[in-house]
Amino acid sequence: MIAADSSHPLDLTTVAVRALMLYSLAEFQLGHVTTIRVTAEGTSFSIADDGRGHPIDKTVEDVSYLNFIYTHFDYPFESNQAAPIQLQGIGISLINAMCSELDLTVRKPDAILRLVFRGGRLHSENRSEVISLETGITISARIDAKFGGSGVANNELEEWLLTVLTTSPALKLFFNDRQLQ
Repeated sequence: MIAADSSHPLDLTTVAVRALMLYSLAEFQLGHVTTIRVTAEGTSFSIADDGRGHPIDKTVEDVSYLNFIYTHFDYPFESNQAAPIQLQGIGISLINAMCSELDLTVRKPDAILRLVFRGGRLHSENRSEVISLETGITISARIDAKFGGSGVANNELEEWLLTVLTTSPALKLFFNDRQLQ
């Protein structure tokens, strides 16, 4: 077991990027994603992929699925119903709770849904019915200043992304607008 080093605060930006990157990577491994774009600077970050995106019409306990999984830590543990969602909702809701603002855009062939969360709560929702050849998801956010930290260590994050790329060489992976190889 490795002890925490209190002289170096936990880089929550990198933690959030890695967690979200793993969701996109799982979609790549299932054959639904070809490209993942990661940006990170300070305590701001974004992850975008060209996959299937979240379901935008699904509901859980009479609440929008997306609002639900981005705001409920305790689900499915505190629910009386069988869990209709995967446990990734716990990670996504935790990331959302760490962010002062989180902007989620889901692109489907016939609609684009944008949700903005502030302080972990849904602030606004906008759905546009459009015909689009692009599908996927983009999550852009900023870690809340109350959690401290100086922000992302870009060199370390890039090294980790390069390691991911070695296990998935067919993936088109971009970091801060530069394709990694």
